[in-house]
Amino acid sequence: MDKGLAYLTELTWAYRAARVLHIANGLGIFSLLHSKSMTAVRLAQTTGTDAEMLDKLLIACCGMGLLKRQGCQYKNSDTADTYLVQGHPNYQGDIIAHSASVWNFWSNLEDAVRHGPTPPRWTPEQHRHFILGMHNNTMAGRGALFLKHIDLAGRKHLFDVGGGPATYSILACRNYPELTATIFDLPETIEIARQMIAKEGLQDRIHTRVGSWDTEEFGSGNDVVLFSNVLHGPSSSASMKLDKAYRSMLPGGLLVIQEFLLDDDKSGPLVPALFNLMVGAFSSSELMDAIRTAGFAKPKTAVADPSIGSAWITAVRLG
Repeated sequence: MDKGLAYLTELTWAYRAARVLHIANGLGIFSLLHSKSMTAVRLAQTTGTDAEMLDKLLIACCGMGLLKRQGCQYKNSDTADTYLVQGHPNYQGDIIAHSASVWNFWSNLEDAVRHGPTPPRWTPEQHRHFILGMHNNTMAGRGALFLKHIDLAGRKHLFDVGGGPATYSILACRNYPELTATIFDLPETIEIARQMIAKEGLQDRIHTRVGSWDTEEFGSGNDVVLFSNVLHGPSSSASMKLDKAYRSMLPGGLLVIQEFLLDDDKSGPLVPALFNLMVGAFSSSELMDAIRTAGFAKPKTAVADPSIGSAWITAVRLG
């Protein structure tokens, strides 16, 4: 088959595999199969599903390389055991569950393009999957980029705006023993962050503050302010957030930003382009301009990995 046609065919039918992954993950199939094999009938009894349809779902998982079949028994592949078993360090089940929870946006995309988007309404369970999904993303590669390319040596206090599950602050405080941090987020998110901080035994160095960036300042005396995926394009009130960051920082303070960034000609890359469709995204030059307008100096891209949509930018408050 012509490569262009093969790629187009892949795009046309990609949603099928995504839905198989969503459903298998939601049923807890991979956690059930950790370190053991089970038949479709036994799995159906355990999950309360139709055995015939579940068997077809499991066969699809085999075709996707997530399961292996031996006779009538199914077991996890190495990929599933590494990333899809709840409780494992690199678990990705929450971000997959979040992907499933935004399925309706993509299913109703034509209506959104014709008439404008409808704001999502999340249940508490969907919100928890979203926040813990950010932890999944960080542990699967974004955190390694952060630690390798963002130098916080000598810094004393990090203010983590919209800090979600606190993962970046946890990684930073582990790596820099003199650093402390404050997670600033909404009440339902702070509850999750506190659980994650306690799990790591870092309550003495990472504190939490409930609040809204729309109505509150970011305190004072910060020598690092972190914005991880909260400056999503022109509708994200980025200028207001950057202004508040500037006012909160000591001279010489470091601004650290992670974002999905489009190319300056806005022709891609694919991951930021798709994120822009659902949420919003700046081009690199647009975000750099916003950083300078807020008064920061020396903005630069520390590292970018378009394949996962992660770009890290730093800037400095000089005065």
